[in-house]
This record gives sequence, C-alpha cells and structure tokens, in this order.
Amino acid sequence: MRIPSPVRRLGGLLLGFALITGLVAAPTPAPVAQANTSSEFTANVMAPLIVDNWGAFTNDLNAVKAYGVDAVSVDVWWGLVEANGDNQFSWGYYDQLFATITNAGLDIVPIFSFHQCGGNVGDTCDIPLPNWLWGKYTGATLNGVTLDGNGLRHRSEQGNFSRETVQGWATPLVTNEYADFTAAFVARYGTQYATRMQEINVSLGPAGELRYPSYNSHDSGTGYPTRGALQAYSPLAIKSLQDAMVAKYGSLAAINAAWGTSLTSASQIQPPSNAGFFFSSGDYRFTQYGRDFIDWYNGSLVAHGELMLGTVITQLGSAFPNAKIGYKIPGIHWAMGGPVPRAAEVAAGLIQTSVDIFSPATGRGYQNIVSLATRFDSSGRDIVLHFTCLELGNENFAPQWSQAKTLVGWVADEAARQGVDIKGENALAGGATTNFGWDNVNDAFSNHSYSGMTVLRVNQVASGTGAFRYAQLIDRFRPAGSAWPSVYVRGTHNGWGLSTPMTKSGDVWTASNVSFGAGSGQGFKFDVFGNWNLNYGGTSASGTAVQNGGNIPVQANTTYTITFNEVTKQYAATPSGTGQPPANSGSVTVKFAEWQSAQSYSLHTWNGISGTFPMQYEGFINGRHWWTITVQNAPSSFGFTFTNSNGNWDTADRFYSGQASTVYVLPGNATVFTSRP
Repeated sequence: MRIPSPVRRLGGLLLGFALITGLVAAPTPAPVAQANTSSEFTANVMAPLIVDNWGAFTNDLNAVKAYGVDAVSVDVWWGLVEANGDNQFSWGYYDQLFATITNAGLDIVPIFSFHQCGGNVGDTCDIPLPNWLWGKYTGATLNGVTLDGNGLRHRSEQGNFSRETVQGWATPLVTNEYADFTAAFVARYGTQYATRMQEINVSLGPAGELRYPSYNSHDSGTGYPTRGALQAYSPLAIKSLQDAMVAKYGSLAAINAAWGTSLTSASQIQPPSNAGFFFSSGDYRFTQYGRDFIDWYNGSLVAHGELMLGTVITQLGSAFPNAKIGYKIPGIHWAMGGPVPRAAEVAAGLIQTSVDIFSPATGRGYQNIVSLATRFDSSGRDIVLHFTCLELGNENFAPQWSQAKTLVGWVADEAARQGVDIKGENALAGGATTNFGWDNVNDAFSNHSYSGMTVLRVNQVASGTGAFRYAQLIDRFRPAGSAWPSVYVRGTHNGWGLSTPMTKSGDVWTASNVSFGAGSGQGFKFDVFGNWNLNYGGTSASGTAVQNGGNIPVQANTTYTITFNEVTKQYAATPSGTGQPPANSGSVTVKFAEWQSAQSYSLHTWNGISGTFPMQYEGFINGRHWWTITVQNAPSSFGFTFTNSNGNWDTADRFYSGQASTVYVLPGNATVFTSRP
C-alpha cells in the first residue's frame, strides 16, 4: 500500500522534499491521448460557496438534473464546521445541503475545504480557517524550528504571510487536524450517504488547488498576468531547503562545486535573495542552483499533497466505498511565453525546470505533479486529477502571454501518458455562459483524455446558453448505453406540450396513436428531458434526427406510430395501419469521419444534387468521430465533399454511383466505402 505510513509522514517527509522531483525518472511512454468516451464519464456542477437562497438553488438543481447532470460539488468548509473550537464540529448547514441535493436526485462531491473562503477570484464569502488553529501550534517544534504565531503560514519573497492555508512545510504538524475532520465527516454521513458520494475531493492549497499562494492577496503586484511571488521564505521552508540540499549533495564542498559558490555553512543556503533577477536573468532555468531550488519547491508541494491525500484516504477506511478521491491543479495559463517563459507556473510550484519544459517526454514540466495520482495505486481508491481553464483560448502576446488552450492539452496528454484519470473545469463562471467557452471545452474533450466536466457554477448552466451547451456536451460524450430518462413527442397535436411521453424498449422509444389535426404545418420534435435543452428534429417523416433540427413534417388528419432510437438517432413516423414506415426509396446515408474538431459538419454536393446540407454528429466509433446525413430522393449519382463550422473544406472529391444505401468516407480519401473502415 502506497499511502505514507505515520512514521514516514511525521519523521522523514521534510528531509525528502528536495529529492522527490530531482530523482523522478521519466514516465514510460504511453499511447497518445484520444477523445474520452469512457463509461466513467461524469457531468457535475458546483454549488455556490455558501447557499443563501434555497429556493433558487433547488430550482437550479432540478434544471440541471433534467438534462443529465450527475452530481453537485460542495465546499465543506473547515472554518465553518470546526469554527467553535478544536474537535467541536457543527454539521447543521451540511445536513440541509446534502438532503437538498440528494432529494433532487443528484449525488454529492464533497470538497474537504482546508482553505479559507475569501481572497480568490470569484470568492463571495468570508470563511477563514479556524481561529484556534494558529495559537494551538505556536511554540511547537518541527525539524528543529520553533514556530511563532506565523509558523503555520506561507511567507513570500515580499515578506508577507498568507492565512489562506497551512503551508506545506508544516503539514506533518497538522495531519491530525485533517484526520480528525475526515473521521468526523465519516461519523456524520458514512451511513446515511454511503452510496451517494460520487467522489471526495481534498483541498491541497488556496482555492482548493495544489499550488502555492503565489498570486494571492497577501502580496502586492502579483496577480494576473504577472509571474506571481515565490512563497518559500518561512523558517520551515528555509530549513527544509537547507536539509534537502545537504542530503542531495552530501557536503557543502559538493554544493559549492555544483553551484559555483563558496558557502561556509548550511545556514547560508537560502531561497533567491532577489527573486525578480532570479527570473529575469533566467537563473530559474539555466543555473544548477536555480534548477535545484525549483525542483525542491515543486517536490515539496507534491510531497505535501501526498501526505494530505494519504491522511484522508487512511481515515476514510471503508466508508463511501464507491467514492473516488480527487485533487485539483489550476490552469495557470499566463506568463507561459514572452521573455520569462513559464514563470507563473514555476512560482506556483507546478512545474520543474531541471527537465525540458517544452518536451512531451517530461509532460512539459508537469510529470511530477501529475504523478501524485499514481502514488496510491494500492490504496483501493481511484484517484482523479481535476484541471481548470478548459473554456479559455490562447492569447500568446504581451502582457498576458497566455496559452490556456495549449496548456489544457499538455496536462491531459501527460495524464494519459501516466494512466491518470483527468477531468476538467472552467476557470471563470462567465466562461460557462458563452459559445466561445463551450467551443473550447468541446475541443478539449474531442482531442484529449478528459473523462468528465465540473461546471463553475450551477446557476450558470441552469438555463440559457450554459444549459443548452452543457446538455449537448453530455449527450455527445456520455457513452452509448447511458440511457435517457425520458423522451417526449412535442408538436402541433398537443400544442407543443408534454402530454405525449414515449415508452422505451431496448434503445427505441415509441409513442402510439399520435393524431395530428387539420391545417397546414403539422409537425413535431423529440424533447429528451421536457425542457428543450436536448431536442431533435428532422426534415422528413423518417430519417436520422438532428440535434436542434427543424420540425418534422407530417400529414394533416393522420394518426401515427412514432419511434426514435436514442443511440442511432434514427426515427420514423408511420401512419397507423400501414404496419411499416414508408419505403425510403431513393435515400442515401453518407457517414463521414471528421479530420478536426468543429461545432458542425456539412455535406456539399454537385452533379445531380446541388447544395450544402447540415450533418448530425453520430458518435465516437472505431477510434473516430463520425457525422451522418440521409439524403432523401437522392439521384443515382452525384459528387460530394465536406465542410465544417471552422470554415475549412475537406481536400478530396467523391462520387456516389449507387455503391450502397449507406456509404462511409474518410477525410482526405476519395474512396467511397460500403462498410465502416
């Protein structure tokens, strides 16, 4: 079992911080990441930091449940639960919150929020860490350092102290606090919600993320898009650095030889005295001292994460047996290019600089922090890595030098290389309300190994563009076999209401004796959840339904049996008494494998039929994303190719000449196949 033992956690952790990353071997190469359609796909939303309007919150839960959201991520604030005193736990707020979520039919993803609420982007509440915490450890000794009133806090290059979390170098002192919190949570909810916890996330730093508070409010001039500030200047951090360097090199003489220095005492080993020059000169990448310092800085962060996760896993024991364990690293996507590349990621502790930070073989510097998920392979718990900023695009120019979209791919590809399950989040709430943001999210899922999404926050996707686009994402990436809960026929026959629910057998939904009245314009559509967030239409009485397609036309004064296959999206409206759908003579179905991620694809035709016709996404089949269209009353021959919503055209022209009623085409290939290649 790879959970750190108590002896290791309390005795050897700090000395080992420096060596963890410097000695990490490159991971064994694995297959390139592909779009994920795993049966483990999850679609979640975040609750408000604190729920203060229970009616609105309940309405939002019902709305997202209706189109397929699975669970709600909830901050369980340490500073709220244990505010009254050491081991004095108050759970009343969470009793109500968990009941509200599960009553809406959703599962729970509690975040053990060992960080304060306040001081981060989007924070709308003020919940500090328990006040008794700081005084409890004043005067305690760790690694030869006696703590004062700031002893548990990060200290930055500016000399400022952060109150947002306990610094990682003090983690061995406070693991008992994390253990007590976890044990109390299990005692309160381990029976009642034993099967309702989809995942348990562990906050490993500010904003619940495994990072240093390098761009937080205790320092000045360190926010976006600056490099931020190093946070390695506390007495505990400096002592850890000194011990680690002596352990790595064995003697001061060896350190001096490696660094080109003339140190006479280990106490002279210090973090950069001029952090600005340390970065601007390139020392953080190109000197041995700089690489050693950053490796220790990164390794300390990962060791802290390992200790905290191990503590929580040990205390959970067999409680919540189906719950995975999650941790989050942020998408620090700025200061990636420009004159000081990757500086903000370095200051936050996310990457090493002793490796090639632009090589896929090193995860572009992320191999060590991603590997944290692999250190619990024998624990009996699956570990999930969460990564933010999926909604953002690249802005690789001054002053931000942002490569958010690139970074989303880099981290996911490294996770795939190490066999780590990775799920995504949006960084900013507004990103879940724009088509631009959702286009980027779709690209991330199409091209990389993301297996689930958690949206910040639930009210952003309860209606409007957010709900519409999230429902589309869920329908596209939830694997076949994930059954819909309902389908309704809504049309002119029932005033577009919900009075015609369909019944299901296998994958096929059926509504019988659907009678349409007199007058022109009779028609209907399929509404999956009854709220139009996921709906399908078409252009004829039978064919392949298109998401958000037009009204399906039918004859006036006619009664139909209507069927719809939720997997293939094939549908038919058959007049009662005919026994079979009308013969679809003259129709040709064309299926095309996309060559790049796009919001939509279209069939472009000539020489027999002329026009550009929208296609419907079929699914991820045989390792490719396929689109399909059925051409009604097709001629015996015609030419065709494809275009997409990016404005790009496929390079090959094809000719249909009666090869089969269903044909398949690959990008850039003129061959018309009669079976799926």
